[in-house]
Amino acid sequence: MAAALRFWQLGTLPPGLYRDEAFNALDALGVLGGRHAIFFTANNGREPAYIYLTAVSIALLGRTILAVRVAAALVGTLTTGLVYLLARDWFNRQTGLFAAWLWAVTLWTIHLSRIGLRIILLAPCLALAFWLGTLAYRQQRWWLWLLAGLAYGLSFYTYLAVRFTPMLLALVFALLLWHGGWRRLWPGVAWLGLGTAVITLPLALFYSQHLDLLVGRSGQVSIFNPIINHGDFWGMLGQQAGRTLGLFLWRGDTILRHNPAARPLFDLFLAVPFLLGLAWCLRHWRRPPAAITLLWVGMMLGVTMLAEDAPHFLRAAGILPAALFLPAVGLSWLWPAARPAVWPRPQVWPGPQVWPFWLTSVRRVVVMGLLAASFMLTVRDYTAYGHDPETALLFEAAAADLAAQLQAEAPGTAVYLDRWFWDEATQKGWPAIPYLVDLHNVNMYRPEFGLPPAEPGQPVSIYAWQFGDLNFVPQIITPPALVAVQAGSLARGDLEQMAYPLYIRYHARPLPARWPETVSFDDAIYLRQGTVTPHTVQTLQVDLYWEAATAVHSSLVAFVQVVGPAGVIAQIDLPPGGGLWGSDWWQTGLVVHETRQVTLPRPYDPTSQRIIVGVYDPATGQRLPVKDDTGHVEGDTWLLKDER
Repeated sequence: MAAALRFWQLGTLPPGLYRDEAFNALDALGVLGGRHAIFFTANNGREPAYIYLTAVSIALLGRTILAVRVAAALVGTLTTGLVYLLARDWFNRQTGLFAAWLWAVTLWTIHLSRIGLRIILLAPCLALAFWLGTLAYRQQRWWLWLLAGLAYGLSFYTYLAVRFTPMLLALVFALLLWHGGWRRLWPGVAWLGLGTAVITLPLALFYSQHLDLLVGRSGQVSIFNPIINHGDFWGMLGQQAGRTLGLFLWRGDTILRHNPAARPLFDLFLAVPFLLGLAWCLRHWRRPPAAITLLWVGMMLGVTMLAEDAPHFLRAAGILPAALFLPAVGLSWLWPAARPAVWPRPQVWPGPQVWPFWLTSVRRVVVMGLLAASFMLTVRDYTAYGHDPETALLFEAAAADLAAQLQAEAPGTAVYLDRWFWDEATQKGWPAIPYLVDLHNVNMYRPEFGLPPAEPGQPVSIYAWQFGDLNFVPQIITPPALVAVQAGSLARGDLEQMAYPLYIRYHARPLPARWPETVSFDDAIYLRQGTVTPHTVQTLQVDLYWEAATAVHSSLVAFVQVVGPAGVIAQIDLPPGGGLWGSDWWQTGLVVHETRQVTLPRPYDPTSQRIIVGVYDPATGQRLPVKDDTGHVEGDTWLLKDER
């Protein structure tokens, strides 16, 4: 189940490739090119483990979105087994199975396993370290202590939240010292420390020479920063604590890129098991499994509590998998006939071990019903999340779409890309583009520097930033040519309110030998062709091909109407060229192709509905007359053809 939920449509759900994922991919390409590092400094600095895993997957799968995320999906799947082992050895086999199932199907853990970020590595490293440490404490074998230290040291190469774990281990050792005495810990702790030191030494040496990278990102987001707390640290700390504790059942991360619509960690169906498990652990806090679970969750909550935007589901991921043990314990309590715990030896669950048959059946049906309902809710919510247009915006799907279009350009096409989309020198722009596309075959430009026109007859594709100066576009295209004008997918920055097309693509190719029709609108502009193609029952694609020998008056507007027996059903008004072709760019030999999408309030019926096009001057409201070859006026609109 864990594998199915993590690998299904992994390359397209979530849509796009967020810049943090793309920067990991760019560094992975650097690794494949021989640039090996112990810490990657771009994009606020990142620990290296996931980047090296990504390099392996890119070497096998190529420069794809799937290659960036497959390591996360694989790690997330395999972590299911580690969660089972740790929960089994701390509580019992039944609790281990419940915890493993929760790891497999909880929305938060699924999402972390479907995005190409290093955070997914923290939970398995901590789970492995604690499991090996548990075995070492019980069996008192030095090599198990050493392995636990090696696993713990590896966690420092995963995500910066691991820096809170030394305080957690100190509390755990104090608990075990009180519980079992010093002889149970020595010399095991020394072996654990040796293993940790061996693994972390290279990273420690790097940090000793780059202290700014050790504390830089933490200082930017910490509530100790006066810029963040606005001079009221204690007041903000109280707010942060309330928001952080609310992540379990009340309100989760509100950043849609991390979590669907402020969804809490546990849904309604897991609320009771979570509260039961929490109550049980609080009641039995003297027992190491319960106490360490509470310490783990409480300490690692501090990562998000002491940083802005609490609860932040990336910074808070250090509570995993321990946070899942709480509802797993509650489910074990609800499920009858639980076996005694492995650690400690006395029986874990209060009450009789043998229940009446009818009560046993009812309790098991309740537990299975809760798990089934929670699972279906997870699938529903994550599917809706993946298809939400807002998710595509936040994962920068438009940049991935631009890259896909660049890759699809035909050989021999002169391709121009505004350097605003990616500047190699400054590492600014949209990093998904240089990862997904080899830009060595693309002409990177800045409009102010000018560009030579393409060869006569050579296909040309210009990817332009629409808010810049675009007057260079017609200078690159040599008539005669058919120019297709297309707005790219919508994009929006984190601090921006409105979405906008990320780019405009101008694609020029040779003119066809002849046109099926020529419609003159008062000899000011000509419609060379117009077609209608239904996309869905309520969506029509209208393709219009315009030509003008000289500049067109800037106030002219071309309308497309869907007309039924009762009048106009839908209408789109834009300047000829879709508003993407300058009014003074027209010249002899250029035909501009624009595409409009018309959405209808009800299904399209070609037997009773017509699609017409016309041109008017909004200043006067007058439509331009349609003339034939002799100059005779035939009306003021033209009927378009349905191409089905």
